[in-house]
Amino acid sequence: MKHRIFAFGLCALIGVLPMACSSSDSSSDTTSNPDVSVPSGNVVITDEQAATLIGKTESDARAQADSNGWVWRVGRRDGEEFALTMDYCQCRVTVSIDNDIVTEAVVG
Repeated sequence: MKHRIFAFGLCALIGVLPMACSSSDSSSDTTSNPDVSVPSGNVVITDEQAATLIGKTESDARAQADSNGWVWRVGRRDGEEFALTMDYCQCRVTVSIDNDIVTEAVVG
C-alpha cells in the first residue's frame, strides 16, 4: 500500500512539474488577473536578463517580458505584498513595482 501511495505521489509530482512553464498548461488561466501572464513556451530566464527590467515603467517592462516569452507576475506593488505560489519556474519573473517603476525582478 505504501508503494502505491508513493508511486501515485511521484507520478503526480512528475506530471505537474514539466507543465509549470510549458505553453500547453491550460490550468494557468489568468485572464482575470492582469498582474500574471500565461506561459508562452519553455524559456529560461537568467538573473541578468531579469535585472534588465529594473528601472523601467511597468508597461515597458511588461512589454519586454512578453516579447521575450517570459511569464510575468507582480509580487509587490506600492508596498502591498501579494500571495504567491512558492514553486520555482525558470520561465517566470516576479517583479516589485513602486510608483509605476520596477524596483526588483526575481527569476522563479
